[in-house]
Amino acid sequence: MTSHIWIGGAPAKAKVETVSIPTDVEAGQIVSFTIGNKTLEVTLTGTTQAAVVSELVAAWNASTEPEFAEITASEGVDSNGDADGTIDLTSDTAGKPFAVTVAIGSGNNEKQVVTLGGTAATGGTFTLTFNSETTTTIAYNASAATVQSALEGLASYSSGDFTVTGDAGGPWTVEFTGTLAGINVSLMTINTSGLTGAVNEVQTISSPNNPTGGTFTLSFRGETTGNIAYNASAATIQSSLESLSTIPTSSVSCSGGTLPGTDVAVTFQGALAETDVELLVVNSENLTGVNGIVTETTAGGSALAEKCSYFWDFETIASTSNAGTSLETNLFFDIASGDQSGGTASGRLVYHGGILSRDGIEGYGVSVSSGVRAEVYNEEMGAFDEDEAFTISLFFKKTNTYSGNIFTKGRTDYYSTPDYYLSYDTSTGYVTFHRAKSGGYHSVTSTTAVTINNWNHIICVYDPDNSTIKLSLNGAAFDSTTGLTIGSLTASTVQNLTISDPGAPQTMNIDSFAIFPSALSLSEGNDLYNSGDSQDYPFPASGTNEVQTLSLTGSPTSGSVILSFQGESVEVPYNATASEVEGYLESLSSIGIGNVNVTSGAWPGTDIVVEFIGAFAILDVELIEIDTSSLIMKTAETTKGVTAPTGTVATTVTPLTQSTTTPNSGPNNWDVAANWDSNSVPASSDIAYISDSDIDILYGLDQSAVTLAELHVEQTFTGSIGLPRKNTDGTSSYSEYREQYLKIGATELFIGEKNGDGSDRIKINLGSVQTTALIVDSGDSPDGNTPPILLLGSHASNVINVNRGFLGIAYYPTETATVATIRQAFIDDATDDTTVYCGAGTTLMNIIKSGGELTLNSNTTSLEQTAGTTNIYDGAHTVLNVLAGKLNYNSTGTLSAVNLSGDAVLTFDQDRRPKDVTIINKFSDDSEIYDESGSIASPVIDLENCGDLSTLHMGKDFKLTFGATT
Repeated sequence: MTSHIWIGGAPAKAKVETVSIPTDVEAGQIVSFTIGNKTLEVTLTGTTQAAVVSELVAAWNASTEPEFAEITASEGVDSNGDADGTIDLTSDTAGKPFAVTVAIGSGNNEKQVVTLGGTAATGGTFTLTFNSETTTTIAYNASAATVQSALEGLASYSSGDFTVTGDAGGPWTVEFTGTLAGINVSLMTINTSGLTGAVNEVQTISSPNNPTGGTFTLSFRGETTGNIAYNASAATIQSSLESLSTIPTSSVSCSGGTLPGTDVAVTFQGALAETDVELLVVNSENLTGVNGIVTETTAGGSALAEKCSYFWDFETIASTSNAGTSLETNLFFDIASGDQSGGTASGRLVYHGGILSRDGIEGYGVSVSSGVRAEVYNEEMGAFDEDEAFTISLFFKKTNTYSGNIFTKGRTDYYSTPDYYLSYDTSTGYVTFHRAKSGGYHSVTSTTAVTINNWNHIICVYDPDNSTIKLSLNGAAFDSTTGLTIGSLTASTVQNLTISDPGAPQTMNIDSFAIFPSALSLSEGNDLYNSGDSQDYPFPASGTNEVQTLSLTGSPTSGSVILSFQGESVEVPYNATASEVEGYLESLSSIGIGNVNVTSGAWPGTDIVVEFIGAFAILDVELIEIDTSSLIMKTAETTKGVTAPTGTVATTVTPLTQSTTTPNSGPNNWDVAANWDSNSVPASSDIAYISDSDIDILYGLDQSAVTLAELHVEQTFTGSIGLPRKNTDGTSSYSEYREQYLKIGATELFIGEKNGDGSDRIKINLGSVQTTALIVDSGDSPDGNTPPILLLGSHASNVINVNRGFLGIAYYPTETATVATIRQAFIDDATDDTTVYCGAGTTLMNIIKSGGELTLNSNTTSLEQTAGTTNIYDGAHTVLNVLAGKLNYNSTGTLSAVNLSGDAVLTFDQDRRPKDVTIINKFSDDSEIYDESGSIASPVIDLENCGDLSTLHMGKDFKLTFGATT
């Protein structure tokens, strides 16, 4: 046993904490530094270790949090002064320690992910190696718990050093915990040689319908064999394949029999082993056997349809006309060399700001207010020439009832006088033809009115013999003999027809437009109108539908053929019925639903007959194509090639490691030997004296592993032991995060011996050591409210004796302490020599009180008071023996029994909340009870050898019992 006296005054050294940054740190990771309840988070942008170090140092030093402001960060260097990838954190005040934790991501333990890659394993085992130690074998579909158990079985490690998560079969995330927590560990390695799952690809060459002669070829990765006989053996096929440079030597093995009777199996091996290779491509067009024949039984078409050289569906264009802008469509023709408004209009269609152009020249003449720049479409539309006849067919649809011009012959310039125009009048429902005379815009020399229908058709015919244009509306000419002649053409004059909506916004949708490079007769135009009503094509109903016959020869017994039309293909079974073929053909977007009618069949015994209807009615369409090559010979993937399972281990979280390069040391550290007269720090069973000094004991307070025989804090010590809850050292205060209590066990604790002013802050946590404490005096409260002595301890048999001074037990919220017995006495003044405060976290058994003021906020088993004052604010209490002094009961907890004697005063009036008091035993006439507020629910007072009812100050009826007669 050694005695030690606190002297303080050791030289101060600033603490330095060094943080090592890993080399594999990445941009986007989050590094966090935490001091107390403050955290500095930095999302990394640097991509190198040096950049990250610089970035973190700058972020730390820029922080305005007072905890961080007490510490300076700097880039660490090695012995040569070169940057070494570390950060040094140095306390700005020598002797004042700090505590910082650093983490990357969601934690600071290294994490590595184990993945079985390549093709999923189907069986077998693997092993993991860590720091030269290898696990036992682990099943390919092991659970996370099994992988963890295997790692914990390594000789140098044990339970708790690894935490493994993930699904059965992986991936598994291994977090290094326990003795490996926070360490940048080496990367594990994986051995997957014991896993199974690799498969070589097998493809089959078959002749399902027995070709009778000819040759075929096979292609692989862009190279093609020479011709192979229809009845080649497996060996011949293997030789042909090995001749390809894309198949290395010994990379295929062919087995089976001889074609066509027996299939040939091609196994990919060697350089192509365990690989999902491309399918062999067979070309069987030179084989004889099954054939597909398409015959045009009936050619579709009509005289008028064949005359049409250009067709355009314009309804969608017209229907998108801008609101407030009339749709205007100018049809230019017969331009030899004319020029208008600086642009040459050479055989083109202009609509609402866009141009359909034969020659791709963008031009003028768009009379719209939107100002949209014309877009050029290089579509061949047919030339207009004064020496050639042509007919323009135009369908339009009435959509609402605005009046206005719908057809104008003349210049597109609005300021020019039109030669002729058609107008629509909402009051009459008529379309009226107006023949203007030269003097006025709307002067009329003759008119003809025709009722407009829902669908309407204009036929414009140019007759080169008479250099005239004739016009027909809805199949009827305006002039019964010659049609309507609306002008003569000359080579030097620009002529155009303008089709426009009769008002704004748009009132008519133009549905379709067609050009016929010949002059149609009126009857042909009438035929166009009659057949074109509400249709998207200007062709007459008269004519013939195309009919094609599809035949299969050679009596196939399995497989399918490929039917193609206009570049699209569909696979059809060899034995399809007519209805099935119809469904397959209609699935092609080039045909569509309702456009073919398929009859006869089924294949292969009966031909399939396809009639083109709907959109293809009376059209001469191209032939359907039949590809029967797959019926003769085909290849198939029998077994998919599968690569061997692999395994990887990758680090997902690399920890930031930290170490204390220079420990804190200074005059206020309990744990610095130079601060003790013995030049050694007190150890278990020693005696420590804190006396005759004003040097604070503030740091190195965690001595919880030490149990002193005696600890003396004398009244001659005027310094402080422990830290306040609020740190006010700097310009900004913060909640103290360092240890605030001296944590040390002591069998006996003495505070306040000898004479002196004493300390205004003694904070001691006795831990789990049984202690008997004697407090004979204390310093003054530091703020007039907080006790200068604050004690904590958890042993159930602790005893505290207080003769003078101010003591707090578990004073602050959330603090806890256990005391078996408190003896509160006095030295000079029984009224106020001692003050004891027991917080809500105090567990009490017995209190023996002969003086002073006591405040209770928790349960008690028994209390005996012979002097002073007791204030009870909370808790349940079994027995209160009050022989003298005053007891103020303000708790709502159950009070089982109170025994009053002498001149004791029991008061319930300070707190008017209802109270549960079982019985009050009154043993003297001098004792008094005050419950004028009536807070006791059912007061029962038992009088023992007394009977002065004037001492009972009760605010409601109460029950009296008599234990003994006075």
